[in-house]
Amino acid sequence: MTRAPRFAGWGQVADALREMASTPQPGGEAPQALNEGQRRSLRVVAERLVNHGLLVADEVGMGKTRIAVMTAKAVIEAGGRVAVLIPPGLGYQWVDEFKHGQVMCQPVLRSLRQYLDAWAVDEAKSDDPPAHPWASQNVLLVSHSFTNWRLGAKSEAWRWVLLPELYAHWRAATTGRLPNGYHGDDRATDDRARRAAADIVRIAKRRDGNAERRLMDELIEGTPWKLSLEAAEYAKTGTLRHWLEQAVGLGLGHFDLVIIDEAHKSRGEESGLTRLLDQVILAQPEARRLGMTATPIELAATQWHHTLQRIGVAAAPLEPAIRAYAEAVEQVRALPAQAEARHRLAEAAQLFHAALSPYVLRRDKREAESVIAFQRGTGLPAHAYREHQPVLVPMESLSAPWARALCAAEALSLMGGQVTGAAAQRLRLSLGSGHGLSAVLDAGARAAASDEELSADADPEKDHSDVDEAVLAADKTQARVTYWLGLLRQTFDRSADALYEHPGLRAAIQAIEAADAEGEKVLVFGRFTRPMEALARMLNARALLRHLDQRRPWAQSTLDDEDWHAVQLAHRDLGRPGAFHREALQARLGEQYKALENTRERLRDGLARRLSLGLAQLPPNPRLRALQQAMERDPQLSRSTLAAALHEHLGPGAETCSDLAWAQGFEDLINALCDRDEGDRNRDGSLDDAEVGDLWANILQRLHDEYDAPTGSFARLMRGSTSQPTRRLLQLAFNRAHSFPRVLVAQSIVGREGLNLHRACRTVLLLHPEWNPGVVEQQIGRVDRVGSHWEQMLHRAQREGWAPEKWPRIRVWPLVFQGTYDEYNWQVLLRRWDDLRSQLHGVILPDSLRTDDPQFNQNIDKINALAPSFSPSL
Repeated sequence: MTRAPRFAGWGQVADALREMASTPQPGGEAPQALNEGQRRSLRVVAERLVNHGLLVADEVGMGKTRIAVMTAKAVIEAGGRVAVLIPPGLGYQWVDEFKHGQVMCQPVLRSLRQYLDAWAVDEAKSDDPPAHPWASQNVLLVSHSFTNWRLGAKSEAWRWVLLPELYAHWRAATTGRLPNGYHGDDRATDDRARRAAADIVRIAKRRDGNAERRLMDELIEGTPWKLSLEAAEYAKTGTLRHWLEQAVGLGLGHFDLVIIDEAHKSRGEESGLTRLLDQVILAQPEARRLGMTATPIELAATQWHHTLQRIGVAAAPLEPAIRAYAEAVEQVRALPAQAEARHRLAEAAQLFHAALSPYVLRRDKREAESVIAFQRGTGLPAHAYREHQPVLVPMESLSAPWARALCAAEALSLMGGQVTGAAAQRLRLSLGSGHGLSAVLDAGARAAASDEELSADADPEKDHSDVDEAVLAADKTQARVTYWLGLLRQTFDRSADALYEHPGLRAAIQAIEAADAEGEKVLVFGRFTRPMEALARMLNARALLRHLDQRRPWAQSTLDDEDWHAVQLAHRDLGRPGAFHREALQARLGEQYKALENTRERLRDGLARRLSLGLAQLPPNPRLRALQQAMERDPQLSRSTLAAALHEHLGPGAETCSDLAWAQGFEDLINALCDRDEGDRNRDGSLDDAEVGDLWANILQRLHDEYDAPTGSFARLMRGSTSQPTRRLLQLAFNRAHSFPRVLVAQSIVGREGLNLHRACRTVLLLHPEWNPGVVEQQIGRVDRVGSHWEQMLHRAQREGWAPEKWPRIRVWPLVFQGTYDEYNWQVLLRRWDDLRSQLHGVILPDSLRTDDPQFNQNIDKINALAPSFSPSL
């Protein structure tokens, strides 16, 4: 898409958006299709974005990104430029969404090195530096973490030298003289920075470069030349840090629209996202900001202030209305039958709506066509399409040792931390989740050993009559601590088994395996790594034994020590008969894996022909064809690895899949394993033979890392250390109904935002409770999305006339270990969830308050009807 010479203005953008909203849409699940709710939203965006920034706060999974992409497309077609600021890890989805919207964009800008590399020269091909590599792009994706530069006195010059280079080039352009010592300072050298500075100066000298010239003049005036050569000045609190950030921003160019994904994140004034918005992303005078978030507030109504500031709105005048509504909600919850409280709520809700409606646009699930269909088919209220069913671990179900352990943890929490140690005192808080268990027990063992040594040294004949009573009291306290720690040690005397035998993990395993038996996948969210690892390992161990018993293939040939330990426990728990020896199990694994390899070898032999015929049925893709030819040039190694990957990807029916399905699988893998322009070192838009060879080698290594690992894949972990290619492969595989993994165990901070995991899953298990309802909404939103597995099941229920009680739901399973801190945590979360719903979901009083009194229930309905709505339908 070619950008017009000048931005034609917001009036033309509004006209384009209205036309998009009125154009007949492709039927079915076409990627570029807009549903009716999205089309209504585009009409509102057209009306309001002309005047000021806007916050699209649709509930999770309702297609906010599609609205943003269409808005960006309208701005680009009007000659404008768009910056999209996205959280780390979401570039893959955004590039894909822009592709579906027929807008081409480069991969995400993530680092300063990547920024400068755009001005690098491929000496083998050209000595000419690229012209305006960033400022010439119509749309630019930038990571929220782009400005997290760790600079200090010892930083290499290339990390900060852009500012002195820009100073020198602008001074030479405006005065004809370079600053003193420019050629004599060895610290300020980097060819990329020098080319970037020259490029920025060329932009500023253009006829339409007024904004750049003003900023360059300010930069020169605010930057002492000698100080600019001191690396320490670029530290986070250094005097020149903000000037360096603005220098980098000049290289990106000015923007007409700034889209902020997850606009509620990083609220601090010095956060990376705030600095990116305020310092690096340079906006034209008439630029607009479009914020996107499903949770503009999470814990308190006061958070509206910062979220609205993100879109350029002066929030202070709105605060009285925000505060008055929050107070009125609290009052009516305390006194729902009081007419005065309801009247006050009605007035506050009207003021709240009037204050925020110009800036906030929000669709919630009550407007979703699928939820409306659910209501009609079941007769249940809209919110009932989600089923919240705690996986309970009741106290009465615990073994005697575990019951004693809970009592011991509670007792230790009541004693001073100086006596017990902080970890032991906090064990009450973490016992339910399994977090920190091993560390506490290790510490307890060390303390007990120390106590025993002291006892051995004591003189049994010594008279204690003159010992201070306070000392005796302290001794008694320590004795009680030793007793309770002793009970814990008795419970967990096999420390290697403590997590595997945790009642919470056992309950989670039962729930997950029951879902798998129904043909359902399960998405698990956790916060603590070791319990998550134990859960995945035990699920894999149990699945391995079931596969062997049922003579089904299992893509694993060996067991490490940890796997063997888990398999032993699984053998015992599953009640499998007979003796159990590692050598015999290894032999069975090896035999079945050899049969699996024979199958893959047959697939490998026909792979080249299948891909060639299949790619001929897809739209022409020179990059894909070049990589397929690279695979053919390295037949033995490449085909074996690729055949294994495609076999896993296509699932049990891979051998009977069409050539087209194999080619589409190949395309899916390539898109997941590398960015769209990866390998194009000279940025000429195509890959030469050397670039293709190097890129294929990188892809092959990533395939090896993923598919040659000797571990089970029934359950997989996704955590902070998981590489981006592996995350994308896991997302791809989890979204296929018949592929492994069946269970994805995701660390909350990694998997809760932006990932689309909804194509084959409708069940979320919350392994570790959260305090923030906004976080839980994000977690559930990974499976509760447009085009989800649940929606497909819903359509089937409609077609086949299922009974109302059989209609499918989104299933949310929090693990609640009764009698532990988890239970209290869950109750607090539910209360906070109610607060969030009053602000965003139109539910001021929850259904849990309903009674047998019709009049009281009618009051609840009247009160909820007063909740403000920011729907485009109104």
